[in-house]
Amino acid sequence: MKILTRVKKKLLSKPLSENETTASVLEKTGNQIYTGPFAGLLIPDILKPSLKLSEVLGLYESVLHQSFSQLINKNIENIMIIGGHKGYYPAGLSNLLRPKNMYVFEMDEQFRPLIDSWIEINNLKPYINFHEATEEILLNWQEKIDFLLIDCEGAEDFLLQPQKFHWQSETDILVEIHHFYDNKILGNLISRFKDTHNLSIIYDDIAENEKINNVLTGLTINGTYRGHPTHRWIFDKNKNKIITAGIFLYMSVKSKK
Repeated sequence: MKILTRVKKKLLSKPLSENETTASVLEKTGNQIYTGPFAGLLIPDILKPSLKLSEVLGLYESVLHQSFSQLINKNIENIMIIGGHKGYYPAGLSNLLRPKNMYVFEMDEQFRPLIDSWIEINNLKPYINFHEATEEILLNWQEKIDFLLIDCEGAEDFLLQPQKFHWQSETDILVEIHHFYDNKILGNLISRFKDTHNLSIIYDDIAENEKINNVLTGLTINGTYRGHPTHRWIFDKNKNKIITAGIFLYMSVKSKK
């Protein structure tokens, strides 16, 4: 009997896999994002197997929460997102700011159903979807964009050119910097936007793991997940996997005197 009891305890104490951990969190939190500026956003069934635990908890890239908080004090009517991926940011910002228009660019068609899956369940206004953010589209863009979010690996240098795409000089911008592709990109963007924008560099919060652990402990879940540093990586030009760190540049339009 004692042997059986020890075996049972050992089995019960075995950490859950990441998918099992995420499923357990969703069950306890009502299938919605737990905390952060996107808290309460309902998660579509199609996304439950693929969302990261940090996304489900609302702690994904939590260093950006302050930047999103600043937006609630501005008149954000039109948002453009280049790099829609699985729809986490289009849905979160739509739910938080309720913009008039949400323009979403995503080149990978397999992500389109995932991006749109958030809309009905959360009663969001349908997005205006695009494929690639081409030079022609950006040159001829007419609608004022109040906030631009970019996460396109290695394309920052092309996408952010206020001297060419003039509307960007009047747009608040948040971009993830992929310096492993171009180690000059951060300085280049700073030089392009320093006259028109207030600039802030934001770094990954490596304490994000501790925050996740605290929530799991509070929910009495013995689980595992992809945390720092292995949760963020890219392929280099030789298709080698490189562990990276998150660096973001937040550019807020300067007030006109």
